[in-house]
Amino acid sequence: LVRRKAEKHVVVWFVAGVFVYMTIPITTAGVVQHLRNFSDPPQQLRLIRILMMVPVYSFFSYLGMILTNDVIYLDALRECYESYVIYNFMMFLVTFMYEHYNVEQLLSYKPAQPQLFPFQKLPPWPKGKAFVIWSKRGVFVYVVSKPITTIMMLVSELAGNSGKNEFKFGSVWMWTLFVDNIAQMWALYCLIIFYQALKYELAPIQPFPKFICVKAVVFFSFWQGLFLDTLVFLHVIKDSKDPDGYTAEATAETVQNLLICLEMFGFSIAHHIVFSHKPYITDMELPPPQFLTSLAHLFDLRDVRNDIRTQLGVSVHSMTAGRRRDNERTPLISSEHVELTTLRSYNEDQGNV
Repeated sequence: LVRRKAEKHVVVWFVAGVFVYMTIPITTAGVVQHLRNFSDPPQQLRLIRILMMVPVYSFFSYLGMILTNDVIYLDALRECYESYVIYNFMMFLVTFMYEHYNVEQLLSYKPAQPQLFPFQKLPPWPKGKAFVIWSKRGVFVYVVSKPITTIMMLVSELAGNSGKNEFKFGSVWMWTLFVDNIAQMWALYCLIIFYQALKYELAPIQPFPKFICVKAVVFFSFWQGLFLDTLVFLHVIKDSKDPDGYTAEATAETVQNLLICLEMFGFSIAHHIVFSHKPYITDMELPPPQFLTSLAHLFDLRDVRNDIRTQLGVSVHSMTAGRRRDNERTPLISSEHVELTTLRSYNEDQGNV
Protein backbone atom coordinates (compact mmCIF):
# COMPACT_ATOMS: atom_id res chain seq x y z
CA LEU A 1 0.00 0.00 0.00
CA VAL A 2 2.84 2.39 0.79
CA ARG A 3 4.64 1.61 -2.46
CA ARG A 4 1.46 2.15 -4.40
CA LYS A 5 1.01 5.46 -2.57
CA ALA A 6 -2.35 4.52 -1.16
CA GLU A 7 -4.22 7.24 0.70
CA LYS A 8 -3.47 7.52 4.42
CA HIS A 9 -6.93 6.49 5.56
CA VAL A 10 -6.72 3.31 3.47
CA VAL A 11 -3.42 2.39 5.17
CA VAL A 12 -5.03 3.05 8.56
CA TRP A 13 -8.01 0.85 7.67
CA PHE A 14 -5.67 -1.94 6.58
CA VAL A 15 -3.59 -1.83 9.77
CA ALA A 16 -6.68 -1.72 11.97
CA GLY A 17 -8.27 -4.56 9.99
CA VAL A 18 -5.23 -6.80 10.47
CA PHE A 19 -5.46 -6.36 14.24
CA VAL A 20 -9.22 -6.92 14.26
CA TYR A 21 -8.84 -10.16 12.31
CA MET A 22 -6.17 -11.31 14.77
CA THR A 23 -8.30 -10.34 17.77
CA ILE A 24 -11.60 -12.04 16.90
CA PRO A 25 -10.21 -15.61 16.51
CA ILE A 26 -8.55 -15.43 19.95
CA THR A 27 -11.83 -14.48 21.63
CA THR A 28 -13.76 -16.99 19.53
CA ALA A 29 -11.42 -19.75 20.70
CA GLY A 30 -12.04 -18.81 24.32
CA VAL A 31 -15.82 -18.76 23.84
CA VAL A 32 -15.81 -22.12 22.06
CA GLN A 33 -13.73 -23.69 24.83
CA HIS A 34 -16.20 -22.45 27.43
CA LEU A 35 -19.11 -23.89 25.44
CA ARG A 36 -17.32 -27.22 25.05
CA ASN A 37 -16.82 -27.37 28.84
CA PHE A 38 -20.14 -25.87 29.85
CA SER A 39 -20.18 -27.36 33.35
CA ASP A 40 -21.46 -24.22 35.12
CA PRO A 41 -23.76 -22.28 32.74
CA PRO A 42 -24.73 -19.50 35.20
CA GLN A 43 -21.10 -18.53 35.73
CA GLN A 44 -19.84 -19.21 32.23
CA LEU A 45 -22.61 -17.26 30.53
CA ARG A 46 -21.37 -14.23 32.45
CA LEU A 47 -17.77 -14.92 31.49
CA ILE A 48 -18.60 -15.34 27.80
CA ARG A 49 -20.47 -12.03 27.81
CA ILE A 50 -17.38 -10.40 29.33
CA LEU A 51 -15.11 -12.06 26.76
CA MET A 52 -17.31 -10.62 24.00
CA MET A 53 -16.36 -7.13 25.15
CA VAL A 54 -13.08 -7.27 23.23
CA PRO A 55 -14.49 -8.17 19.77
CA VAL A 56 -17.41 -5.76 20.28
CA TYR A 57 -15.02 -2.88 20.96
CA SER A 58 -12.66 -3.96 18.18
CA PHE A 59 -15.27 -4.56 15.47
CA PHE A 60 -17.37 -1.47 16.21
CA SER A 61 -14.25 0.70 16.27
CA TYR A 62 -13.18 -0.68 12.91
CA LEU A 63 -16.62 0.02 11.44
CA GLY A 64 -16.47 3.50 12.94
CA MET A 65 -13.37 4.30 10.88
CA ILE A 66 -15.05 3.23 7.64
CA LEU A 67 -18.64 4.35 8.27
CA THR A 68 -17.76 7.81 9.53
CA ASN A 69 -21.32 9.07 9.11
CA ASP A 70 -22.62 6.34 11.44
CA VAL A 71 -19.87 6.53 14.05
CA ILE A 72 -22.16 8.06 16.71
CA TYR A 73 -24.46 5.02 16.54
CA LEU A 74 -21.55 2.59 16.74
CA ASP A 75 -20.03 4.49 19.67
CA ALA A 76 -23.41 4.38 21.44
CA LEU A 77 -23.65 0.59 21.10
CA ARG A 78 -20.06 0.13 22.25
CA GLU A 79 -20.52 2.32 25.31
CA CYS A 80 -23.76 0.60 26.33
CA TYR A 81 -22.02 -2.77 26.15
CA GLU A 82 -19.42 -1.42 28.57
CA SER A 83 -22.03 -1.02 31.33
CA TYR A 84 -23.43 -4.45 30.44
CA VAL A 85 -19.98 -5.99 31.01
CA ILE A 86 -19.61 -4.37 34.43
CA TYR A 87 -23.06 -5.70 35.35
CA ASN A 88 -22.09 -9.21 34.24
CA PHE A 89 -18.85 -9.07 36.21
CA MET A 90 -20.74 -8.16 39.36
CA MET A 91 -23.28 -10.91 38.76
CA PHE A 92 -20.47 -13.39 38.11
CA LEU A 93 -19.18 -12.72 41.63
CA VAL A 94 -22.67 -12.88 43.12
CA THR A 95 -23.44 -16.12 41.27
CA PHE A 96 -20.28 -17.79 42.56
CA MET A 97 -21.04 -16.75 46.13
CA TYR A 98 -24.65 -17.98 46.03
CA GLU A 99 -23.57 -21.29 44.51
CA HIS A 100 -21.10 -22.01 47.32
CA TYR A 101 -22.24 -20.10 50.41
CA ASN A 102 -25.22 -18.90 52.37
CA VAL A 103 -24.20 -15.34 51.56
CA GLU A 104 -26.59 -13.44 53.82
CA GLN A 105 -25.73 -15.57 56.84
CA LEU A 106 -22.00 -15.36 56.08
CA LEU A 107 -22.11 -11.56 55.85
CA SER A 108 -24.13 -11.28 59.04
CA TYR A 109 -21.28 -12.98 60.94
CA LYS A 110 -18.56 -10.80 59.41
CA PRO A 111 -17.68 -7.36 60.84
CA ALA A 112 -19.28 -4.46 59.01
CA GLN A 113 -17.29 -3.47 55.92
CA PRO A 114 -15.77 0.01 56.45
CA GLN A 115 -15.81 2.61 53.72
CA LEU A 116 -12.75 2.97 51.52
CA PHE A 117 -10.62 6.06 50.90
CA PRO A 118 -11.65 8.88 50.87
CA PHE A 119 -14.93 8.04 52.67
CA GLN A 120 -13.52 6.43 55.83
CA LYS A 121 -15.39 8.86 58.08
CA LEU A 122 -18.77 7.71 56.75
CA PRO A 123 -20.69 4.89 58.50
CA PRO A 124 -19.72 1.34 57.42
CA TRP A 125 -21.79 -0.64 54.97
CA PRO A 126 -24.70 -2.64 56.39
CA LYS A 127 -24.32 -6.33 57.12
CA GLY A 128 -26.14 -9.37 55.77
CA LYS A 129 -28.75 -9.09 53.07
CA ALA A 130 -28.57 -5.29 52.87
CA PHE A 131 -24.87 -5.45 51.96
CA VAL A 132 -25.59 -7.44 48.77
CA ILE A 133 -28.49 -5.14 47.92
CA TRP A 134 -26.36 -2.01 48.25
CA SER A 135 -23.51 -3.54 46.24
CA LYS A 136 -25.76 -4.60 43.38
CA ARG A 137 -27.68 -1.33 43.45
CA GLY A 138 -24.46 0.64 42.93
CA VAL A 139 -23.73 -1.33 39.77
CA PHE A 140 -27.30 -1.05 38.54
CA VAL A 141 -27.15 2.74 38.77
CA TYR A 142 -24.52 2.63 36.02
CA VAL A 143 -26.32 -0.07 34.02
CA VAL A 144 -29.45 2.09 33.89
CA SER A 145 -27.85 5.54 33.61
CA LYS A 146 -25.37 4.71 30.83
CA PRO A 147 -27.99 3.91 28.13
CA ILE A 148 -29.99 7.00 29.18
CA THR A 149 -27.02 9.37 28.89
CA THR A 150 -25.94 7.68 25.65
CA ILE A 151 -29.37 8.23 24.12
CA MET A 152 -29.38 11.85 25.32
CA MET A 153 -25.97 12.42 23.75
CA LEU A 154 -27.03 10.68 20.54
CA VAL A 155 -30.17 12.80 20.19
CA SER A 156 -28.29 16.02 20.95
CA GLU A 157 -25.58 15.17 18.39
CA LEU A 158 -28.20 14.46 15.74
CA ALA A 159 -29.81 17.80 16.61
CA GLY A 160 -26.41 19.52 16.35
CA ASN A 161 -26.37 20.99 19.87
CA SER A 162 -24.38 18.47 21.92
CA GLY A 163 -21.48 20.86 22.53
CA LYS A 164 -18.96 18.04 22.18
CA ASN A 165 -15.30 19.02 22.63
CA GLU A 166 -16.33 22.51 23.77
CA PHE A 167 -15.92 21.93 27.54
CA LYS A 168 -18.78 24.32 28.30
CA PHE A 169 -20.50 23.90 31.65
CA GLY A 170 -24.01 23.96 30.18
CA SER A 171 -23.38 21.60 27.24
CA VAL A 172 -25.08 18.21 27.00
CA TRP A 173 -21.69 16.58 26.43
CA MET A 174 -20.25 17.96 29.69
CA TRP A 175 -23.27 16.89 31.73
CA THR A 176 -23.41 13.38 30.28
CA LEU A 177 -19.65 13.06 30.80
CA PHE A 178 -20.07 14.12 34.42
CA VAL A 179 -23.00 11.76 35.11
CA ASP A 180 -21.26 8.84 33.38
CA ASN A 181 -18.10 9.33 35.42
CA ILE A 182 -19.94 9.57 38.73
CA ALA A 183 -22.08 6.50 37.97
CA GLN A 184 -19.09 4.49 36.74
CA MET A 185 -16.92 5.39 39.73
CA TRP A 186 -19.75 4.48 42.10
CA ALA A 187 -20.26 1.13 40.33
CA LEU A 188 -16.54 0.34 40.56
CA TYR A 189 -16.49 1.45 44.20
CA CYS A 190 -19.33 -0.96 44.99
CA LEU A 191 -17.49 -3.76 43.17
CA ILE A 192 -14.37 -3.12 45.23
CA ILE A 193 -16.39 -3.01 48.47
CA PHE A 194 -18.00 -6.35 47.57
CA TYR A 195 -14.58 -7.84 46.84
CA GLN A 196 -13.02 -6.48 50.04
CA ALA A 197 -15.76 -8.00 52.18
CA LEU A 198 -15.59 -11.43 50.52
CA LYS A 199 -12.07 -11.65 49.10
CA TYR A 200 -11.22 -14.87 50.94
CA GLU A 201 -14.38 -16.62 49.73
CA LEU A 202 -13.90 -15.26 46.19
CA ALA A 203 -10.22 -16.29 46.03
CA PRO A 204 -10.87 -19.53 44.04
CA ILE A 205 -12.11 -17.56 41.01
CA GLN A 206 -9.29 -14.97 41.21
CA PRO A 207 -11.49 -11.88 40.78
CA PHE A 208 -8.72 -9.28 41.02
CA PRO A 209 -6.96 -9.98 37.67
CA LYS A 210 -10.39 -10.31 36.05
CA PHE A 211 -11.39 -6.92 37.43
CA ILE A 212 -8.13 -5.36 36.19
CA CYS A 213 -8.73 -6.72 32.67
CA VAL A 214 -12.26 -5.29 32.51
CA LYS A 215 -11.24 -1.99 34.09
CA ALA A 216 -8.24 -1.61 31.76
CA VAL A 217 -10.42 -1.76 28.63
CA VAL A 218 -12.76 0.89 30.05
CA PHE A 219 -9.86 3.00 31.34
CA PHE A 220 -7.90 3.12 28.09
CA SER A 221 -10.89 3.73 25.83
CA PHE A 222 -12.30 6.53 28.01
CA TRP A 223 -9.19 8.47 28.94
CA GLN A 224 -7.52 8.34 25.55
CA GLY A 225 -10.82 9.51 24.02
CA LEU A 226 -10.97 12.40 26.49
CA PHE A 227 -7.32 13.23 25.77
CA LEU A 228 -8.01 13.38 22.01
CA ASP A 229 -11.10 15.55 22.60
CA THR A 230 -8.90 17.91 24.62
CA LEU A 231 -6.41 18.10 21.75
CA VAL A 232 -9.27 19.05 19.44
CA PHE A 233 -10.42 21.73 21.91
CA LEU A 234 -6.86 23.13 22.11
CA HIS A 235 -6.59 23.06 18.29
CA VAL A 236 -3.64 20.70 18.41
CA ILE A 237 -5.67 18.44 16.12
CA LYS A 238 -6.94 20.66 13.31
CA ASP A 239 -9.20 20.38 10.30
CA SER A 240 -7.58 19.05 7.17
CA LYS A 241 -6.57 21.66 4.60
CA ASP A 242 -7.98 19.41 1.91
CA PRO A 243 -11.64 20.36 1.28
CA ASP A 244 -12.49 16.65 1.10
CA GLY A 245 -10.34 15.81 4.12
CA TYR A 246 -11.26 15.01 7.70
CA THR A 247 -12.43 17.55 10.24
CA ALA A 248 -10.57 17.74 13.54
CA GLU A 249 -13.37 15.81 15.26
CA ALA A 250 -13.32 13.09 12.60
CA THR A 251 -9.54 12.81 12.86
CA ALA A 252 -9.78 12.39 16.65
CA GLU A 253 -12.49 9.73 16.22
CA THR A 254 -10.36 7.86 13.68
CA VAL A 255 -7.28 7.93 15.92
CA GLN A 256 -9.38 6.74 18.87
CA ASN A 257 -10.85 3.87 16.85
CA LEU A 258 -7.43 2.89 15.50
CA LEU A 259 -5.94 2.81 19.02
CA ILE A 260 -8.81 0.65 20.26
CA CYS A 261 -8.32 -1.81 17.41
CA LEU A 262 -4.61 -2.09 18.26
CA GLU A 263 -5.18 -2.37 22.03
CA MET A 264 -7.92 -4.98 21.77
CA PHE A 265 -5.45 -7.47 20.30
CA GLY A 266 -3.43 -7.33 23.51
CA PHE A 267 -6.56 -7.41 25.64
CA SER A 268 -7.87 -10.45 23.75
CA ILE A 269 -4.78 -12.39 24.82
CA ALA A 270 -5.09 -11.17 28.42
CA HIS A 271 -8.82 -12.02 28.55
CA HIS A 272 -8.19 -15.45 27.02
CA ILE A 273 -5.78 -16.21 29.87
CA VAL A 274 -7.65 -14.56 32.76
CA PHE A 275 -11.16 -15.72 31.80
CA SER A 276 -9.98 -19.21 30.96
CA HIS A 277 -12.26 -22.24 30.57
CA LYS A 278 -9.81 -24.50 32.44
CA PRO A 279 -11.43 -24.19 35.90
CA TYR A 280 -14.64 -25.56 34.35
CA ILE A 281 -13.12 -28.71 32.84
CA THR A 282 -14.76 -31.68 34.54
CA ASP A 283 -14.80 -35.46 34.22
CA MET A 284 -18.58 -35.37 34.33
CA GLU A 285 -20.29 -36.36 31.08
CA LEU A 286 -21.82 -33.20 29.62
CA PRO A 287 -24.29 -33.02 26.72
CA PRO A 288 -22.78 -31.22 23.73
CA PRO A 289 -24.09 -27.65 23.70
CA GLN A 290 -26.33 -26.65 20.83
CA PHE A 291 -24.88 -23.56 19.16
CA LEU A 292 -28.12 -21.67 18.53
CA THR A 293 -29.45 -22.42 22.01
CA SER A 294 -26.22 -21.26 23.64
CA LEU A 295 -26.18 -18.12 21.48
CA ALA A 296 -29.76 -17.34 22.48
CA HIS A 297 -28.82 -17.57 26.16
CA LEU A 298 -25.82 -15.31 25.68
CA PHE A 299 -28.03 -12.50 24.40
CA ASP A 300 -31.04 -13.27 26.59
CA LEU A 301 -31.47 -10.13 28.68
CA ARG A 302 -34.23 -11.42 30.92
CA ASP A 303 -31.78 -11.72 33.81
CA VAL A 304 -31.00 -7.99 33.49
CA ARG A 305 -34.70 -7.18 33.34
CA ASN A 306 -35.46 -9.33 36.39
CA ASP A 307 -32.61 -7.83 38.39
CA ILE A 308 -33.66 -4.27 37.52
CA ARG A 309 -37.21 -5.10 38.61
CA THR A 310 -35.85 -6.56 41.83
CA GLN A 311 -33.74 -3.50 42.57
CA LEU A 312 -36.67 -1.19 41.85
CA GLY A 313 -38.80 -3.39 44.09
CA VAL A 314 -36.22 -3.10 46.85
CA SER A 315 -36.21 0.69 46.57
CA VAL A 316 -40.00 0.96 46.63
CA HIS A 317 -40.20 -1.52 49.49
CA SER A 318 -37.61 0.33 51.56
CA MET A 319 -39.41 3.64 51.06
CA THR A 320 -42.85 2.32 51.96
CA ALA A 321 -42.25 -0.36 54.55
CA GLY A 322 -39.03 0.78 56.23
CA ARG A 323 -36.38 -1.53 57.54
CA ARG A 324 -37.26 -5.24 57.94
CA ARG A 325 -35.79 -7.53 60.53
CA ASP A 326 -32.63 -9.37 59.39
CA ASN A 327 -34.18 -12.81 59.90
CA GLU A 328 -37.27 -12.15 57.81
CA ARG A 329 -37.48 -13.91 54.46
CA THR A 330 -38.22 -11.51 51.58
CA PRO A 331 -37.68 -11.74 47.80
CA LEU A 332 -35.13 -8.92 47.92
CA ILE A 333 -32.26 -10.96 46.53
CA SER A 334 -33.21 -12.60 43.29
CA SER A 335 -29.74 -13.44 41.97
CA GLU A 336 -29.80 -17.00 43.22
CA HIS A 337 -33.25 -17.58 41.78
CA VAL A 338 -32.40 -15.87 38.50
CA GLU A 339 -29.27 -17.96 38.02
CA LEU A 340 -31.02 -21.21 38.91
CA THR A 341 -33.79 -20.29 36.49
CA THR A 342 -31.18 -19.62 33.81
CA LEU A 343 -29.59 -23.01 34.44
CA ARG A 344 -32.94 -24.85 34.35
CA SER A 345 -33.95 -22.96 31.20
CA TYR A 346 -30.66 -23.85 29.51
CA ASN A 347 -30.95 -27.54 30.41
CA GLU A 348 -34.57 -27.66 29.24
CA ASP A 349 -33.63 -26.03 25.93
CA GLN A 350 -30.78 -28.51 25.44
CA GLY A 351 -33.15 -31.38 26.07
CA ASN A 352 -35.71 -30.06 23.62
CA VAL A 353 -33.26 -29.51 20.73
